[in-house]
Amino acid sequence: MPGMYEAPRSSPRLSGTVPALNGVRGVAVVLVFLFHAEVPGFTGAFIGVDIFFVLSGFLITVLLLQEHQRNQAINLKKFYLRRALRLLPALLLLLAVYLGYCFSVFPDAATRLYHLQDAAMALFYAANWTRAFGLDRPYHLGHCWSLSIEEQFYALWPLLLLLLLRLSWRRRAALIALLLAASWGWRVWLLAQGASWARVYNGFDTRADMLLAGCLLAVLWNAGALQGWGRARFYPATLTALSLAALGVIAFASRWQTAALYQWQYALVALATALLTLDLLARPRGIFARIFSLPPLVGLGAISYALYLWHYPLLHYLGRQGLAGSALVWAGALLTLAFALFSWYAVEKPAQRLKGRFAAAPERTSETTDKMQKKRFCLDRH
Repeated sequence: MPGMYEAPRSSPRLSGTVPALNGVRGVAVVLVFLFHAEVPGFTGAFIGVDIFFVLSGFLITVLLLQEHQRNQAINLKKFYLRRALRLLPALLLLLAVYLGYCFSVFPDAATRLYHLQDAAMALFYAANWTRAFGLDRPYHLGHCWSLSIEEQFYALWPLLLLLLLRLSWRRRAALIALLLAASWGWRVWLLAQGASWARVYNGFDTRADMLLAGCLLAVLWNAGALQGWGRARFYPATLTALSLAALGVIAFASRWQTAALYQWQYALVALATALLTLDLLARPRGIFARIFSLPPLVGLGAISYALYLWHYPLLHYLGRQGLAGSALVWAGALLTLAFALFSWYAVEKPAQRLKGRFAAAPERTSETTDKMQKKRFCLDRH
């Protein structure tokens, strides 16, 4: 079959770390923190989660495509083991501390059972659906809805990608674009039929377009179809600047309970994030790559998963202690950073070393053997 299992000759390789993408993660997690801390002027900063979605779709897909090109196969067992080692240790630490606190503070069995159930919703990645269908739970772990969506994506996407790999990259891209449009259209239709804000905000089916935007970018990038971006002189910088401006305006002005968000603003966020990602990859010495490669942003991006896990319950805890306003923001930021650093060094880095044992087998050449031992694509810190 023509095009079956094709490996584009001009396919770019992404075998090393990309600091600027970690910088984007750093900015995204700061946006989410500012939104949850209710800092004035950041009513739309929840789009930091959607920036994560686009990056996740891109990074996962590129790594799977490149593994398939090297080995003519994708080792699903190793993929799921790598995902478990990346995500579960930090989550288990959070849930252990959360339940330890709840069981020490609340003596009655009913309240303890309530918090235990919330922890189970987070652990089994069901939090998006419990919130989508009106349970408004988990409460203090409500931010785990986005982790649930990503985990559902990790479970399904490699299986679907294996089917798509039977097609040429052009048909593959076309089908992904069709799925993206279907998710967007389904969300708009549900909203028009009177679906709740919680349903369209939390559903995997209504948010899959953000992840698929990253997947589509990955297919095009891996096929070498976007290499002209790095060679062009003027329009990439202009489009990237406009993309950043669009993200900034939405982060400052949007609200999650508005129809415009689900009708067209999310589509703009997906497009802007994809263009930003493309620019950072295609022009690693460009002005935007240099900005997002600043050490503080890269450092925040490296621990962004832990920062995301801890900030929400800590803000709830501090609010219960009577903190508000700037005191809540600064205390929350410091406590979140402290817990995130502990999580990173105590459980995540050791798990990363174990995760390396299940890395996708590199192409066996004398050149790649040494390099793959020394380098890790930035997904390793995702």
